[in-house]
Amino acid sequence: MGDRELEALRRHGFGVAYRMLGSVSEAEDVAQEALLRLTRQEGPIDEPAAWITTVVTRLSINVLKSARTRRESYVGPWLPEPLVEDPAPGPASRAELADSLSLALLVLLERLTPVERAAYLLREVFGYEYAEIAAIIEQTEVNSRQLVTRARKHLEASRPRFDADEAARDALLERFLAAAEEGDLEALEELLAKDAVLYADSGGKAMAPQEPLVGAELIARFMAAVAQVRPSGELESRRVRVNGQPGRVVRGPAERPLGEAERLAAEKALALLKSGDVDAKQLDTLMQDARDAGGGSTRPVAQEQAEVRVWSVLTVDVVEGRIQAVRIVRNPDKLGHL
Repeated sequence: MGDRELEALRRHGFGVAYRMLGSVSEAEDVAQEALLRLTRQEGPIDEPAAWITTVVTRLSINVLKSARTRRESYVGPWLPEPLVEDPAPGPASRAELADSLSLALLVLLERLTPVERAAYLLREVFGYEYAEIAAIIEQTEVNSRQLVTRARKHLEASRPRFDADEAARDALLERFLAAAEEGDLEALEELLAKDAVLYADSGGKAMAPQEPLVGAELIARFMAAVAQVRPSGELESRRVRVNGQPGRVVRGPAERPLGEAERLAAEKALALLKSGDVDAKQLDTLMQDARDAGGGSTRPVAQEQAEVRVWSVLTVDVVEGRIQAVRIVRNPDKLGHL
């Protein structure tokens, strides 16, 4: 088997593992392990892609079982590690990404047991027959059908639906980010659904709300405040696609680890923001006071200034011409691959 064929199998294995795990690093490890096992096989393999799918699925089930406790104790909302690509990779690629790799769907899959998740993905995303699924997950065909049915029931009401017009979604994100930079609360609220939700994943390692923010008014105040506080002169913003949805990557000099004074000040500022008792300028003052109290700032030390890292990845779900969800990944552990 040539290098090109092996690379195609590795990519296929990664696609299966990432949907199972929601982690780029873990998916890469699983895909590589499956490929190594393939190259060690002495006898012929009739369908290498099916063989890789089987091995990757079983390895991923084991990883999920061992990771369950770790994810249950995660600080704040959990989001998958984002897959980022430049806009316009091609219609077929975009459709495939939006359908089965969106952060919204991957978060929903966390509700399922590892075996349910495997059965659901094999059936709904990869189109396997129930007999094939049974062989992969080492269950009976009857049990495999039941697992898929149960998974569908868990996900059916919440399965994400996105507007199909990509140009309109991209334009909506542009307007949303521009309104945030300008602090235009009225424009932000107009672009958000009334019951919109903002999820920010920091893992407790970067400044971000440790619970979802619900409602257009609160999200508008938060986005405008963040735009004021962020050291924009040091950061570079770029439009991208995040797991098939419109998004933005922000890069800049490496941040210092989040200090206790900053964390407490961020919690206080967010509480005030929720109550409507603080505006963007007051928030900036609060955060600067916290940095001074902590003996520094979130800006890098001198020797780190040449090191540019991803600060955040933002994506939005657009439904019926409004932004239904905002998802922001801030945990540096989940951004190192970008």
